[in-house]
Amino acid sequence: MKTQRFQPIETSCSPLFLCFVVWLAVCTATVQAQTEDSPGFEAQLDELLTTVYCYCGCERETIEVCVCVTAEMIETDFSTRLNAGETVEQIRTNYLETHGPQFYAVMPAKGINLIAYIMPAVILILLGGVAFMVLRKSRQVGALSASRYHTDRHGQAASQVSDETVKKVEAELERYKQEN
Repeated sequence: MKTQRFQPIETSCSPLFLCFVVWLAVCTATVQAQTEDSPGFEAQLDELLTTVYCYCGCERETIEVCVCVTAEMIETDFSTRLNAGETVEQIRTNYLETHGPQFYAVMPAKGINLIAYIMPAVILILLGGVAFMVLRKSRQVGALSASRYHTDRHGQAASQVSDETVKKVEAELERYKQEN
């Protein structure tokens, strides 16, 4: 009688295993997409607490950093309003309309504040231009001094020595030869 061989469990379950892996990947991608599209409650609350200043008058600190009772009440109010379904932008806008735009911790990019956003880039461009000009000038000076030591196409040294200086050197050479 022939004995039956059993197939290893890995080969008989491979289609089932493959389906499970695909299902797991789809579920993971769906969960990641949902969490990326809508930030969680903590992230929304954190955004609110870090983008507006406390109006308590202690110091000019964001609600997240301020330790006064007013900051705790504002945080509780923000939490309640977020749970009620209001968006971060609605809550922030209402807070700034009530207490004034000076309590916005993020400098808006408009008006005179636009200069603060643009100036770092302008300064970097100017510094880069100055560095470029200095390097270019130093290369020109280096090339000019190096050209004094190069030879022309006939193998003779390219010189910028005047004819008068050449005559003086030749005269000195003749005098030296006569002395020795």
